[in-house]
Amino acid sequence: MPCKHVIGHGPELARALAAWRSVALSSVPAAVLELRPLELDPAASQAALAAALDGLEGLDDEGASAFVALDARFLNGMRLDLMASLRLRGIAMPALVEPGALVAAGVRMDDNCWIGAGAIIQHGSRIGFNTVIGAGAIVGSGVTVGHSAWIDEGVVIGRGARIGAQVTLGLGVIVGHGRQIGKLCIVDKAGRIEQDIAAKTFLHATHAQPIVIIGA
Repeated sequence: MPCKHVIGHGPELARALAAWRSVALSSVPAAVLELRPLELDPAASQAALAAALDGLEGLDDEGASAFVALDARFLNGMRLDLMASLRLRGIAMPALVEPGALVAAGVRMDDNCWIGAGAIIQHGSRIGFNTVIGAGAIVGSGVTVGHSAWIDEGVVIGRGARIGAQVTLGLGVIVGHGRQIGKLCIVDKAGRIEQDIAAKTFLHATHAQPIVIIGA
């Protein structure tokens, strides 16, 4: 029986476990999948994370795989550390595409992506490793989303847009066609983006002007 280790914290871990169960049940024929959750301490050091992975029974068994499910707060730290550790061990980390999501032919998804239910990813797009595309989000054709991005539920990204690595797009964000959002940006301001945004920019509804993120 294939074994999948689902690693995470809090609500995101519970959501990922439920999603993988749905994927197994919706496959034809229905797949039998043994899920083994690992709850993480968000304050754990890198050494503690490595020790937790070393203690996972069956991680190196034939056919075993893993999935890392952490929310946006941990994308730039713990999630990348876990990804690196699992890659060094040669562990498979296939993308999670929830039932009801529509992924067009020719879309490239790297390891450990999470595509939520009802999301639509149009042809020719590329989704980098560790990236989360929330439920109901729409990614237009020819879009590139860098690694470890967090695209919230219902976000719309126009065709040909370029979203940098480790970008967070919050609820209600609409990215215009062909726009570029630099790496490490946080856009937590609902509305349409019709201009390029420089790397390390923070946009929030409570601030009239963009804020530069220092030390990101």
